[in-house]
Amino acid sequence: MAVFEDPRNVDAALIFAMSGGNPATLDILAERDIEGNFDNRVTSILRRYLSGRGSTATTQLKDVVPEYRNTRIGPYLALIGANAMMEQDTDTALKFFDWARMEAPGTIVEEAALRRSLAITSLKGDAKRAMPYARRYARRFMDSPYASQFADIFVSLAIDHKQALPPPEIKAVLSLVERRRQREIYLRLGRRAAINGDKPLAEFAAREARRLSSSEDTGQLALAELYSGLVNVPTDGIEKVLQRLDDIPDTALSPKDRFLREAARVIGEEVLRPPGEDSLKQVRRAMVDKEYRDMMSERVAKAATDAAREQPQLPDPIANAEDLPVETRMQALDSRINRIEDFVSAGRSKLKDIDALLSTESN
Repeated sequence: MAVFEDPRNVDAALIFAMSGGNPATLDILAERDIEGNFDNRVTSILRRYLSGRGSTATTQLKDVVPEYRNTRIGPYLALIGANAMMEQDTDTALKFFDWARMEAPGTIVEEAALRRSLAITSLKGDAKRAMPYARRYARRFMDSPYASQFADIFVSLAIDHKQALPPPEIKAVLSLVERRRQREIYLRLGRRAAINGDKPLAEFAAREARRLSSSEDTGQLALAELYSGLVNVPTDGIEKVLQRLDDIPDTALSPKDRFLREAARVIGEEVLRPPGEDSLKQVRRAMVDKEYRDMMSERVAKAATDAAREQPQLPDPIANAEDLPVETRMQALDSRINRIEDFVSAGRSKLKDIDALLSTESN
């Protein structure tokens, strides 16, 4: 414990704990600190936060975080405090996030603070405050392993706040991003807009994705064609639209995008089906909904089966990590993050697909 008579070593131990180090290390040091080298308030806050009880330390954090500003542990402690307060006190959380990124520019601390500030303001519907965070993140941190989270938040902001984020503003923000990442975000935006039935936004996103693709980017071009085609199913010339969708090869689409195409085909076939005796009868909406849901559920199950069958076996970033080069480990980690995100969002997106189709039909 004599090592920790040097305050730099105390700060190093605390930063280690706040940066994802083993929480047991902090427990051992706090228990053995009979000389008072560690601030009991800080260790108490961190031990609660690291055990999942950060919300119980918010009162202490409001006192301790300002006191430790402009110290070595200041930005880390501000980030911890903001994380703990994100749900209870968003204004204080945003202030702490601002402190964290100002005191640790260019670091993973600033990256996390920007990304979470964007998440808070987006959820609050405060697009005016969200946009500066989005621009800064797009300009500075699109190579982060967590950039896909930014992409999801930005797409939601564009979908939910169209007046604050019109196409010219979307294009201005994404112009700060590398070409390949731009295309990825436009395709995500096109998919969400197509599911929501937002024809202008879906066509804009698909058009931008095409502009950023070369003739060799067949998969990306196919997705752009799919998303622009989906929103044109209820319009005139539906036969041509369905033909365009049918011309997209299955190999260019993921299982969940093949499901979307199949759902569009079902709607198109229903629109084109000649009226029969049953169509002249009055039917209960609940029965029609049930028929649609049963039909879509079969296709959801098929898409899930196809996804499981086609899931590539990628290297595990944890197993035997010490034997892999750093770049390989990061690529594997990106792959795992993407697989987890896809798995979590798959169920939600499929339900939204079905609800959106039913809503379109009812209108």
